[in-house]
Amino acid sequence: MARNILASVGLGGANRADDVVTVQSMLNCVPLGSGGPTPALDTDGKCGPLTVGAIRNFQFAQFKSSDGRVDVGQRTIERLQSFDTGPGQGATPVPGGIVLPQIVTPPGYLPPKSDVPPNPSIDIPAGLSPLRRKILEIGMGEALPEPAVTDLKTLQDGGQTVRAGWKRLKQYFDEGVEGWSEQKWKDKATYDGVRIPGRRIPQPGTSGVSWCGIFATWVARSAGIETQWRMGLGPSGLKLHYARDCKPGDIAVMAKNVHHFIIAGPISDTVLTINGNSDNQSIQVKPRPLSSVVYFYSVED
Repeated sequence: MARNILASVGLGGANRADDVVTVQSMLNCVPLGSGGPTPALDTDGKCGPLTVGAIRNFQFAQFKSSDGRVDVGQRTIERLQSFDTGPGQGATPVPGGIVLPQIVTPPGYLPPKSDVPPNPSIDIPAGLSPLRRKILEIGMGEALPEPAVTDLKTLQDGGQTVRAGWKRLKQYFDEGVEGWSEQKWKDKATYDGVRIPGRRIPQPGTSGVSWCGIFATWVARSAGIETQWRMGLGPSGLKLHYARDCKPGDIAVMAKNVHHFIIAGPISDTVLTINGNSDNQSIQVKPRPLSSVVYFYSVED
């Protein structure tokens, strides 16, 4: 009999330590070609960005949609059980020995606009420090195989159209912004800014909070750096360099719209970057000219 969980694991889940260990272990049993994690997850019972990213990757490989959570008795745990070869377990037989992905279109799905290119796949450059590698793993896990946040995917919540990834966007603010608290969400305009497609959290003198820097800071923080986004100031505790000799994992800034992004590398005239608040408020991997960088925050000095 395959293993099971007692409560939900992942984004917005109960995340009981025993259940998280079970899901982490089950994900590690999934072959890479079927959506398994690479490298394998630590079975530490902590549901962090790498575990949520691995859940999302598995769901997208199997169902072509993802919500980043494994729920009791639902399709994700059932599909994980079909791969389960944990201690004392045998894999659940699958007719013909092949797991066929079920393509499901979530309610309210809006197809991407044709002028928005798909996220390309990228390889993490060799020779990076463990910290820089972890930053790229977390950042890419939010962008690939589909964006964790985008205005192009919606769902219905109480008769209202909301972003499918609004809870993830809320998490970037809750964990990444200095001084942010649950009290902030009691303001309707702020709450709508994180939930409603096309809207932003209000910020005086602007069209709303552009959350590219918040996202990049959250990724660095999730990788273990003691930093938080300070509204109007940037990430705390990171050294600012007015130069272009940045490395993969650093947070770079371009002059246009003071846009922040994570350098993914390799460093050349054109670099791949991981961007929050990109086209349609999506998280996207994009090539950018190195000449567009006006300064950067180093994650290691």
